[in-house]
Amino acid sequence: MNDDETQDEMKQSLACFSFANNKLFYISSLALFGLWLVFCWQGLTTVVEIWYGNEIFNHGFFIVPGAFYLIYLKRFELVSKPIQTSSLALIVIIPALLLYVIGVAGDIQLFLHAATFTLLPALIWLIIGSAAAKTILFPLVFMLFSIPVGEQLIPYLQEIAADGSVALLRLTGVPLFRSGLYIEIPQGRFLVAEACSGVSFFIASFVIGSLYAYLNLVSVKRRAAFVIISLIFPILANIIRVYGTILIAYWTDMEHAAGADHLIYGWFFFAFVILCLLGIGELLRQQIEEGVVAEKDGVPRNVNIFTIAVSVIAIVFSFVWQNAILSEDTPMNLPSSTLPSSMNDEICSRISWEPIIVKPDALEEAYIQGFDCNVKAYTAWFSEKDNELVSDLHRLFDPERFSLEGAEQIEVKNLTFTVYHIVSTQGERLSVVRWYRIDGKNYVSTIKAKIHQLKNKLGNQHRGGRMWVLGIDDADLENISSVLEKIVGQ
Repeated sequence: MNDDETQDEMKQSLACFSFANNKLFYISSLALFGLWLVFCWQGLTTVVEIWYGNEIFNHGFFIVPGAFYLIYLKRFELVSKPIQTSSLALIVIIPALLLYVIGVAGDIQLFLHAATFTLLPALIWLIIGSAAAKTILFPLVFMLFSIPVGEQLIPYLQEIAADGSVALLRLTGVPLFRSGLYIEIPQGRFLVAEACSGVSFFIASFVIGSLYAYLNLVSVKRRAAFVIISLIFPILANIIRVYGTILIAYWTDMEHAAGADHLIYGWFFFAFVILCLLGIGELLRQQIEEGVVAEKDGVPRNVNIFTIAVSVIAIVFSFVWQNAILSEDTPMNLPSSTLPSSMNDEICSRISWEPIIVKPDALEEAYIQGFDCNVKAYTAWFSEKDNELVSDLHRLFDPERFSLEGAEQIEVKNLTFTVYHIVSTQGERLSVVRWYRIDGKNYVSTIKAKIHQLKNKLGNQHRGGRMWVLGIDDADLENISSVLEKIVGQ
């Protein structure tokens, strides 16, 4: 069959897929995606704010348009498949709707975003059927890259970058002293900060590597191998970047690679990493056969009205449920006193540390009496009205001033507290402990605290709570248990 005949047959296949022959299919599709847009509006608006405001996730703007372009590239093969409603997609749609409602109830943006971009490909699967969805499986899965997730990897990537760069520096004979994420050489001190974690490289490399593997590799083994390379390569490259930055500073007596220089070098290095990754891909590249001929028209001969109706009802019910939850907000009285007066000692000022606590209704700080100004406490009350008690936005310390050295656990009053050991740029060492108190009960686990709040919100009950954060001077580490014994339960 020559190219002209192939093109003619493809055009005939697309002609068969006209609006006149498929009114019910198009109307059902528009109805479902319109409902998706309305139902997921909160998830969409919040995710756009993150894409715009966080450079780590700027790529999110291009994922869904890119996925639809990949579907467009498969258009001829797609319409050659039997396109008909698949009730099997409901096993993804129903849990995604529930996850979204839970995200609204608990104000958990990760749940909102995960549900939003799981629902979209699931609805496409529902309307076109399993056979057609299998043809565009990668574009549908690719939409999940829209979910802004990955910042949780930053501490681990920082640690890996610090460990690897220190090993290389020692291997090349550079004298150094390491304290947490601080690396000191004779010429100065470096901090492997969040910007040096390489998380942007890592996520971008994963997205680009997955896309390249889909477009240019045929073998499943080669695709899997290249995706794995795209995960490992940026980590190794970032170690070399940190190592090179410190090495240049060592050789030039801090004349270069200090200040903003290392950030500029980082962008050039990132471009080099991507080029190297694509070069590795070219070595693995395979010739992909083009020209899929439509075997039959893909007119959906059996649009299942019942399945469409169940999906619409499920979305509408979930929409009503989430609006009922949002309308249940009731004003809460602000606690008149958070810190007992017996714990307040205002004459101390030796600890410069303070946590980052975002938008509390009330925030108090005090030095705990009886510990020689070595214990500083912060407690914050959250009504859960336009703020959030359990949130990743809260930080136990300012990462620009302190670095995490390690962590250990200690048991007090049948609770297992995690004690974080931190060090400042001036060498100040502290141990930091955090827990939550909700409805008269203490929680050291953020997950358990969030679940308790979620149950309260779904049941329209009291949802406020408070956070406790203690900073304990390094000299009094042995007194951590006694400090917690005194404060827990206040």
